[in-house]
Amino acid sequence: MILLGIDLGERRVGFAISDERERLAVPSGFVEASGLEAILAAVLAKADAERAGLLVIGHPLNLSGRPGRKAREAAAFRDRLAAAGRPAVLWDERLTTAEAARLLGEAGLDRRRRRPLVDSHAAQCLLASFLEARRKGG
Repeated sequence: MILLGIDLGERRVGFAISDERERLAVPSGFVEASGLEAILAAVLAKADAERAGLLVIGHPLNLSGRPGRKAREAAAFRDRLAAAGRPAVLWDERLTTAEAARLLGEAGLDRRRRRPLVDSHAAQCLLASFLEARRKGG
């Protein structure tokens, strides 16, 4: 089954997809959107285009592991996707944006060039983490 990783950001929503065997996660672009309805429409369109069977939404917990406002918004977004008939789960995304920025920096991209790539690479980090845990039975 193809999984779609989703990094909900303030201005951009980053995407990553898995292969059908659920072994790899690769960045799959981003959309600039604001407002719940616009973001929901963009995510549903991307899920349709990629034939995603499961949506993995980044759950931005605080470093302590407690949910804050953003985590509650992600949970509400998951509920909206479920109401639209889309299976969706939350997955801890703590530090994925920092990890993505670090990896892009190590690849030699300056800040200006990595900015539009960070969201999809953060989605890749969270989806890869989800796939690894799933393989291990977690």
